[in-house]
Amino acid sequence: MNLTVAVAIIIDNQQRLLITQRPLHVSHGGCWEFPGGKLEENETSELALIREVKEEVDLEVHQYQLLGEVNHQYSDKSVTLIVFLVTHFSGEPSCMEGQLAMKWISLQELDPKDFPEANQYVIAMIYRHLIIEGTDDVNCLPLLSALQSPNH
Repeated sequence: MNLTVAVAIIIDNQQRLLITQRPLHVSHGGCWEFPGGKLEENETSELALIREVKEEVDLEVHQYQLLGEVNHQYSDKSVTLIVFLVTHFSGEPSCMEGQLAMKWISLQELDPKDFPEANQYVIAMIYRHLIIEGTDDVNCLPLLSALQSPNH
């Protein structure tokens, strides 16, 4: 089975990322993840991104850019993650689909072991984009300072 999933890396004006915790009864239950979900039949990844963010965390996406694609093979399925950086949105996020929790975290708080295996590549993609390449929409200096602090 192959699943295609739109993934939203939602970053606020304080350079924090929005993550949610998966319900215990689903695969990878209890793990943290970025909002997003499976593409419906004949749906583009962009439309899936906008729909899934609204359905999962009740935010309206206004501006996004494609970061890249991740292909990963689990023992029972393969997934293709189409990863978007969302820099402009409106609304107050809330758990709309039974997530256990939701929180805003800084880039340096991202711990890959808290996420499903395929997300390890997504986290690397986030670091590469925000730290190495930078972006016109996000001020990366606070992130760089935090990563260079003696505590990290």
